[in-house]
Amino acid sequence: MHGDRAALGLVPDEQDQVPRLERFRTAHPEVVILLRGALPRAWVGSRKIERSTLRGLLDELEEIFTPDAQDRQAGSTQ
Repeated sequence: MHGDRAALGLVPDEQDQVPRLERFRTAHPEVVILLRGALPRAWVGSRKIERSTLRGLLDELEEIFTPDAQDRQAGSTQ
């Protein structure tokens, strides 16, 4: 089953966010995102992020994974 169809059943009020979720998952397969349960949640390394909506979760993740943020992280490990 394609990921879009599985996500559609889990986010009935946010179908417009499913393509965004799939793009993020493709770009960042290292991030675990769960849509089951009361709140959408993700793990970035050992950090757990929970938001009340998928839109809110994706907003937070995209802030963490902006190109500028990734450049800063790479610079701090050198």
